Amino acid sequence: MILLILSMLALLVLGVRVAYAIGISSLIYIVFCTDISPMVVAQQISSGADSIVLIALPFFLLAGELMNAGGITHRLVRFAMSLIGSIKGGLSFVVVFTNMIMAAVSGTAIGSGAAIGSVMIGTMQEKGYSKGFAGALNAAAATIGPVLPPSVGFIIYASVSNASVGKLFVAGIIPGLILGAGLMAVCYIISHKQNFPSGERIKLKEIKSSFKGAIWSLLMPVIMIGGIMSGIITATEAGVVAVVYALVVGVFVHKDVKISTLPAVFAKAAKQTARIMFIIAGAAAFGWIISRDIDPQVFVESVTSITGNKWVFMLLIICIIIIVGTVMEGGSVMIILTPLLLPVLHEFGIDLVHFGVVFQLTTMLGLITPPVGIMLFVIAGIGNVSINDMLKNILPFYLVIFVVILLCAFIPDISLWFVNSFQLK
Repeated sequence: MILLILSMLALLVLGVRVAYAIGISSLIYIVFCTDISPMVVAQQISSGADSIVLIALPFFLLAGELMNAGGITHRLVRFAMSLIGSIKGGLSFVVVFTNMIMAAVSGTAIGSGAAIGSVMIGTMQEKGYSKGFAGALNAAAATIGPVLPPSVGFIIYASVSNASVGKLFVAGIIPGLILGAGLMAVCYIISHKQNFPSGERIKLKEIKSSFKGAIWSLLMPVIMIGGIMSGIITATEAGVVAVVYALVVGVFVHKDVKISTLPAVFAKAAKQTARIMFIIAGAAAFGWIISRDIDPQVFVESVTSITGNKWVFMLLIICIIIIVGTVMEGGSVMIILTPLLLPVLHEFGIDLVHFGVVFQLTTMLGLITPPVGIMLFVIAGIGNVSINDMLKNILPFYLVIFVVILLCAFIPDISLWFVNSFQLK
């Protein structure tokens, strides 16, 4: 087992892509530490990608690309600025608000962060915001994306835990809103402390005009979430509806998406899907080896010998996920750790949907935590912001995310209230 972990870390340090590092380390372990045929790795990689739940993945990614190609980012930013851009530090509120809406379009932190950061970081600098604050805020606000539905992370978690994707989507609504409110609270405090500028005075005419431009984008999450909560459509079907809706709006309503550009949009979504699926497939083999070599009952007994309190266990797991998430992509962490944790979750009576929300929130910290901190590198690239400058400004936002994680972990009703109220299946 030590060889498995060390070989993976060594490959990551050498710059090997995550998917390949996980798959190659699995193969190395099988060849040198077991008498099992190396073909097992190929079989596990194949079976890891063979899940009906994962059918939803390419649909939501394609819907996000279609909406982005249709100019959704600029329309949402304009609408947000017309509503809250005039207050002190208004642009910081616009970043958080726009990310909350974009979450219902892209379902990924990287997608939301890149789209909104490319527009807002330069704008914030022009208005007198420090580059480090602008970068840190955009990186932190992007973590809202995978918590609010539709979430690629929830799809991955559901594929390995057999939890309901629809329940996970709905369970993420309240935590996502709380996270957004918490980030806005930090923006309010910092804006007054550093005397950030106020925007132009709100004009009713601009609100109406911007709302008219953004209404089709705002309706998308209403249709999807409403359909899932009402039981009319499943989460996978919601992905298909989202693609059709995004295609119609982009081509025939906004008319920003041309038929001639569709092949490029489809190709980009296909590349994103392939990248994520490679990681899922490789991590499946890695997770299978761990679950094979670690007896579930022995693992449960080991954990319960450390603590018999499920809340202490939750806190321990949160710390482990944060540590692992600093060196590994969130989806990989989910696929590797979830099978190992399932027997313990069952032993402590922890709801899989509740834990999935906590897991997803916790992996978001990994996106803004060095040394990997993928989101930090994305924002640094598109906004020309120094990572050191971002780290100097990101601590307040980091603490907010951590507090939200603890709230959701120790108060299950925060994530389960909607699920239980609508009796989702």
